[in-house]
Amino acid sequence: MLVHFLQQQSATRFLIAFSGGLDSHVLLHLGATLRATYPQWYFRAIHIDHGLQPASAAWAAHCCVVCEVLAMPVVNVALHLQIPSGASLEAEARQARYAAFAQHLQPGEMLLTAHHQDDQAETLLLHLLRGSGVDGLAAMPAVRAFAQGWLGRPLLTCSRADLAAYAHQHGLNYLQDPSNADTRFDRNFLRHQVMPLLQQRWPAVTATFARAARLQGESRQLLHESLQEKLPHYQGSRPGTLAVSQLRTASLALQAALLRVWLVNAGFQLPPAKKLERVLHDVLLATADAMPCVHWAGCEIRRYRDDLYALPPLVTHDSTQVYGWDTQQPLVLPTVGVTLVPEMLGAWLPIVRDSGSAVTVRFRQGGEIMQLPYRGGSHSLKHLLQEAGIPPWQRERLPLIYVGERLVNIVGVLQVNP
Repeated sequence: MLVHFLQQQSATRFLIAFSGGLDSHVLLHLGATLRATYPQWYFRAIHIDHGLQPASAAWAAHCCVVCEVLAMPVVNVALHLQIPSGASLEAEARQARYAAFAQHLQPGEMLLTAHHQDDQAETLLLHLLRGSGVDGLAAMPAVRAFAQGWLGRPLLTCSRADLAAYAHQHGLNYLQDPSNADTRFDRNFLRHQVMPLLQQRWPAVTATFARAARLQGESRQLLHESLQEKLPHYQGSRPGTLAVSQLRTASLALQAALLRVWLVNAGFQLPPAKKLERVLHDVLLATADAMPCVHWAGCEIRRYRDDLYALPPLVTHDSTQVYGWDTQQPLVLPTVGVTLVPEMLGAWLPIVRDSGSAVTVRFRQGGEIMQLPYRGGSHSLKHLLQEAGIPPWQRERLPLIYVGERLVNIVGVLQVNP
C-alpha cells in the first residue's frame, strides 16, 4: 500500500509523523519494512508531544522505544501550547503541530502522515457542513507542497479497518488517545455518531465519500490551472498587485476565484466567506479616492488608486524615531522590515566617511523637502511620494536617509547624488 505511492514521488527522504496511534504506527512499520528492499529511500520519524494529556510524556517515551526497536531515527518535539480564550483546541493544536513539522522538515524531504479513507470521508463531511466550495470538498490532497518539501498522505486509499487488520497481523502495540472518543469534538462526533448510522444504510459510504473528494480534487486542479493562466491579465501597476478596473470586468464568481488563487500564490490564508464578500463589495466597488481595508488572520487587503494589495498586518511603528548610522555596517529597522546597507548611500558614502558628516535615518513627519537639482530645486516629499504612486500606509514607513540635514535617499523610491 505504500510502495506504489512512494514510487510516484521525486522525494527519496521521508519524515513520518508518528503519534503512536494505530494509523501512524502502521505507516511507521510499513516504512521500516521497506528499507531493505528499497535502500534508496531514507525514513525517519517525528513525534509531537502536545502536552494536552497527563500521559503525553509516557506516550513520547513509548514512541521512542518503538522507533528504537525498528532502528528508526526519531525526533521528539514537546510543545507548550497557550490556547487563547474562545479559541478551538483542535485548531490551535493542529496549527502548532504543523508548524513543528515545517520547522523539522529538511529541503526536498516529504512529510508522511497516516490519514486514511475514513479520515477523508470525515473531512469531506466537515467541509460540507461548513458550506465549503470546491476547495473544501476536495478534502485532503494525496500530495501537496509543504515548507521546504512536500506533504504526502499515502494511506488515503486504505480504510481504518484495513489498517487495524495490518496492526493485528503484525502484533503492533499502538497507543489509544482517550480524547479520540470525546464527541464534543466535531470530527469525533461524526466518527462515532454519524458515520456508523450512514454505514448501516449505505455500507460503502466511506469509499463513496472518498471518491467524491477525489473527483472534487480533480476539478479543483483543473480550475487552479485555468486561473493561473488568467491571473497575469489582471496584474496591477505594481508587483504583486491586481488591477481593480480589470477585475471589475469579470463576473463575481471569477473575481472571487481570482482573489483566492492570488492570495494562495502570495502565501496568505484564505479569508472566511464574509471577509471575501467585503473585498468584492467594499473594496473593489469603492471610489477611486477611497482607501478601504479588509483584514483577517495574517492578511490585509488594501486598495490604492487602481491597485489591490495583499499584505501582512502592519506592525506598530513609531515614526518619530531617529536612528544614527555610522555607515560601517548594516542598520536594521525592525518595525518596517528593512535593513539598510552602506551601499545605499551611493556616491555619498565616500563623502560621508571622509568628512565625518552625521548620517541619520528618519521617517516622514510632514513638510520634508528634497533638493533635486536636475528638476529645478526643492520638491516636497509628499508630492514626490504621490508621483511615485506610494500608497499612504507605506509613506510613514519609508526610511529617509539624511546626510546632515539634507534628505538624500527615500529608500526604494528616489536617491539624489551629491
